Amino acid sequence: MTTSNPVTAARFDATRPVPDRFFPAPTGELDALGEVLGSGRLSGGAEIVAAYEQALAGWFGVRRVIAVNSGSSALHATLVAAGAGPGTEVLLPATAPLPTALPVLTCGATPVIVDVVPDGLALAPDDVAAKITGRTVAAISLPLWGYPVDDRPAKQVLDREGIALIEDACQAHGTRLPGGGYAGTFGTAGCFSTHERKLLATGEGGFVVTDDAELGEKIDFYTHLGHLRGGHGVNYKLAAPLAAIGLRRLAALTSQLQDRASIAGTLRAALPDGGPLSELPIPDGAAPNYYSMVLLAEPGHATRIAAGFAEAGLPPDSIRFGYRPLYEQPLFHPYATTCPNAEALAARTVQLPAHPDLTRDAIGWTAAAITRLGQRP
Repeated sequence: MTTSNPVTAARFDATRPVPDRFFPAPTGELDALGEVLGSGRLSGGAEIVAAYEQALAGWFGVRRVIAVNSGSSALHATLVAAGAGPGTEVLLPATAPLPTALPVLTCGATPVIVDVVPDGLALAPDDVAAKITGRTVAAISLPLWGYPVDDRPAKQVLDREGIALIEDACQAHGTRLPGGGYAGTFGTAGCFSTHERKLLATGEGGFVVTDDAELGEKIDFYTHLGHLRGGHGVNYKLAAPLAAIGLRRLAALTSQLQDRASIAGTLRAALPDGGPLSELPIPDGAAPNYYSMVLLAEPGHATRIAAGFAEAGLPPDSIRFGYRPLYEQPLFHPYATTCPNAEALAARTVQLPAHPDLTRDAIGWTAAAITRLGQRP
């Protein structure tokens, strides 16, 4: 396990866990930044950006990567390349947070909210089929909190209609999907963020991965001002210093995934047998990246358990961020529909930090809270 950051460790005491922010150990970023500054090439056209894209393509095993300045830009550009615009519709899960949904509005497309499967994050295939229209151009898959989704049934429905499946994998760097492969490589394209909270963190930034050569060219064209050839585009390029940070930190991603899985295993072992708490179900053959460790409370126990974690200093997303189904956000009230599975999931999940910057004391403290709150009254 990596050595805890002394800045974080100093903030921990026996009455509360560390914050959920992860401060990665140095990987030579300062040297990399010095090299970039010395080169005088700081823009998105610098050679280091292309090298970063090639390294990402190798890590994910895809043909093409386009680095951009945020995960939101990645989603927006990919939706545009897939044909989203005024008069079109995009399907997205009711579990989607605002950063997933806002790019749909940015395109001028209409969001169509779809339920998920019971106790899971995958798109409900029957609801997908019911909500496809002649205006549907894309659907968004969401491995939220870094937990894998099995969207093979939904993709079969989409493939029959020729509709692109775009993965919002902004929290899912290194998440393994059922059937093999990483999150982001299953659909037509995968969109990632490298915001400072993500496993691969450059402060701000993002990238798109795809094996679709034509789509990749469209995304590259759109994010690079139409290559200044008369076509419409925007300036979503990633600056060279951020690419240099990402290139160095990418080398440590595999070990970080191992550390997170080890911590999650310790926390899982703290769950009382027969209690009302369990880990969010993981499809066979898949593995989360543990962006967060997610527990699922039995109905009838969720409110008590969520309040208990909040009082202990570990508020779940439903309390900390007001996380709830997308259509309960005021901006998306006009698109409201009934999604009982998503509503239940939002009410019953508890998200816990599992990053390698947690001290041994912090992990033990969190495990003790799980054991105490996971008992039946």
